[in-house]
Order: sequence, then C-alpha cells, then structure tokens
Amino acid sequence: MDDFAEIGRMTLYEYDMRMTAYRLKQADREYEIHLQAWLNWNVQARKKKGKHKCVPVFKTFQQFFDYKKCVREALGSENEGSGFARPIKQGIADLLKKQKEGRAHGDV
Repeated sequence: MDDFAEIGRMTLYEYDMRMTAYRLKQADREYEIHLQAWLNWNVQARKKKGKHKCVPVFKTFQQFFDYKKCVREALGSENEGSGFARPIKQGIADLLKKQKEGRAHGDV
C-alpha cells in the first residue's frame, strides 16, 4: 500500500489481517528458501559413522526446517512467538485513544 489516504481509513482489524497475511507470506517465502537450501545441502551433507561410512546429517526435511512452527510464529498467539505484534497493536490503540481525547478537547 502506498496511498496514505487509504492507509488512514484502514481499521485496526483490517491492519491486523493485512499484517497476519504478510507474516504468512513471509513464512511461505522462508519455507521456499529453506527447501532450496535443503535440496542443495542434502546432495552434499554427510557425517561419518564408523570408520568408512558416511550418512546424511538430516534424515528428514522436518529436522532441517519446521514449517509448522514458522506458521505458528507468523500467526502468533498471546503466549508464544516473538511478542512483536502485541506492543505495536497496543501502541496504535494508545495513539487512537489520544487522538480521540484531543478531538474531544478541541486540540485537533
């Protein structure tokens, strides 16, 4: 979005939905990056087991990249994840409250 008027009309719910969609898109992008790295690494990655035997470092892609965990973090719950989205939402709510109070007092 690059239209400030449209951004200004956005509700908190719409903002939250757009941010959730963005985080999910980023999770999918990370998945694709990790999958490509997995495929590249899987061809070469070996560890020694015994004197003359080499085995793959990761037996499954899940061991290399946990997609479900990445999606859970993108969706974020109240108790887990980075905790980054909650302070932003609270900050926006505080700004809106101050703006309403300013209008009530004729400041704006």
